Amino acid sequence: MNRKINYILLGLVIWFLLFLGWEWWKSYPLVKWNGATFPQTKEEKIDSLMLQSLQTFRLPGLVLGIVENEKLIFLKSLGFADLKTKDSLKTSTPFPLASISKLATALTASSYFRSQEIPLESTVNSILPEGKKLSAEFESITLADLLNHTSGLKDPKRLEQLFIQSENRILRNLPDHLPIPELDKKPKNYADINYDLLGFVIESHAGIEFDQLAKEKILKPSGMNGTEFNRTIHPSDHTPLKAYQPTFIWKRLEEKKTRFERFPSPSSGLISTGIDLGNAMIHFSRWDMGFIHKELEFLSGNQGVPSGFQEIQLSGYTFWGHFGEQGGYNGLFFFSKELDRGIFLLTNSRDVKDHRFKIAEGVISILLSNP
Repeated sequence: MNRKINYILLGLVIWFLLFLGWEWWKSYPLVKWNGATFPQTKEEKIDSLMLQSLQTFRLPGLVLGIVENEKLIFLKSLGFADLKTKDSLKTSTPFPLASISKLATALTASSYFRSQEIPLESTVNSILPEGKKLSAEFESITLADLLNHTSGLKDPKRLEQLFIQSENRILRNLPDHLPIPELDKKPKNYADINYDLLGFVIESHAGIEFDQLAKEKILKPSGMNGTEFNRTIHPSDHTPLKAYQPTFIWKRLEEKKTRFERFPSPSSGLISTGIDLGNAMIHFSRWDMGFIHKELEFLSGNQGVPSGFQEIQLSGYTFWGHFGEQGGYNGLFFFSKELDRGIFLLTNSRDVKDHRFKIAEGVISILLSNP
């Protein structure tokens, strides 16, 4: 009996040692960064914060942009897009935005349905053309339900997603694979499928593919000429940017493989650059003078947070926007009307220490500090 236990323990030790070696072999060492010793100006302090963040949060790369008084006052990238080749991360590097994509989808929905004089309280089936209407279980679901994640729909479980065939991931085939909504209890349940269904409804009513309509209604008018929704399930088909995550034992980084669950994916498939996000943030900051203001009014009903937007507090000020996280691609895009400032950041590593919020909070604190 004791011999059996010894063999089991020996086997576990060998397995653990093999795991340590395997994790080390397939991972990359952290890059050491040195910040300014005594930063004086606000720009120098933000530069120093970026460098410290790369080190503290074990990030391979970081893109940061700030808009103030309708001007892009800061846009910089640091670190690497690929740790193996040591290719630099640039402000022009295509970056999967994950759930920040929902902002573009919400604005596209607003622009299109407002032009068609269709209120957000309209039910999905009242909008869908014959032949594309959903089953009776979806009869009471409205556009507002999809925008606000109150439809009763839930995303498929991770294991179920693995067995979805590529053909079934095309947006136009979504209705054949929708789960039954839990209409008896419709609390707010955050789910990507709400926005993917919203995209399907938009393109079905318009007779134009969703990604083309989004480009026409929102992306091009916002100056996001290099931005598009995904056309395949593989991020590598759209960008050379690699995504990473911290290793389990070693203080190193390993590549994090990910994929889009649908194509195009209105919920999380937008691919953009730091340059394009800067252009978009300028339009958000124009308020009454900009075209996005009308969409925000329509989405909010002139009261409260616009549908499709998240609200956070940074340094005591209210910001509207959205976080994004998919695999090792992470970011945020938020603006504040009361502060007349906007901030966005992108990183290519999993957010395991809430680094997005902490970096944004640090940046806003610097901007509000005395010179």
